[in-house]
Amino acid sequence: MRNILALIQRFYVTLLFFGLLGLGLAMLFGSNNYQRSAFVRHSTDLVGEIYSRRDHLSQYLRLGEINDQLALENARLRSRLPSNFLITDTSTYDVADSLHRQRYIFRTGRVINATVTRDMNYLTLDRGEMQGVKKDMGVIAGGAIVGIVTSTSNNFSVVMPVIHSSFQTPVRLNGFYGQLTWRGGDPELARVDDIPKHARIQVGDTITTTGYSFAFPAGELVGFVTDIDDESKESFHVVTIRLATDFRKLNYVEIVSDLFREEIESIQKAQEQADGAIDH
Repeated sequence: MRNILALIQRFYVTLLFFGLLGLGLAMLFGSNNYQRSAFVRHSTDLVGEIYSRRDHLSQYLRLGEINDQLALENARLRSRLPSNFLITDTSTYDVADSLHRQRYIFRTGRVINATVTRDMNYLTLDRGEMQGVKKDMGVIAGGAIVGIVTSTSNNFSVVMPVIHSSFQTPVRLNGFYGQLTWRGGDPELARVDDIPKHARIQVGDTITTTGYSFAFPAGELVGFVTDIDDESKESFHVVTIRLATDFRKLNYVEIVSDLFREEIESIQKAQEQADGAIDH
């Protein structure tokens, strides 16, 4: 109590000033309509600005949640693309019934660890077997290929990215098929082999997936031609490409699941066994 009285005694002039100021403003706004409306208008603007800033802060703090929602929505929309469906033609005489059967589904994931400076780089995702992720599934981001799942645990998975010395996948360049590889060094550049020299290609041409691999649907973006070396005596172009995926900025990805993989692998294995029996 003594401290409070001492504080009042010390600052009584300031307190008296603000008290009289408040009383004067109350009398002014209470008896004059113009001043009262102006005060209300400006105070509303001030409160609105405070609420606006609070809302911006709240949205900023929710960016992670919003990104998760956007990634999930992108995966849902991608799963509905016509390229992810097979058309089963059940024509009988003059009656035709075309049924679309979905082949690919996409699951969202986030990169929680990555390397880009090694010869054997890896990515770690926050999705695993409990979320439906399995070994050999493809991984894409923004419509461009990222890599292939090589191992999984209950809640995490490891991906071999394109920028891994052992990575290979078939690709298409101007109607011709080649093999995508990475020889180390620059994580932005890769190489496409086995494109015949009679194929007309030029800098800027687009490379996409073929759909022959279970990992990726056909037409996924791979990269763009940056250099063509035809000085070798081989009958194939040596093509350098710039990858469409920026592995230094990779964050959200989509994991591709081929719903027909087991069925196709089963029939292929049966055919190989039948061929083997014939050879013997």
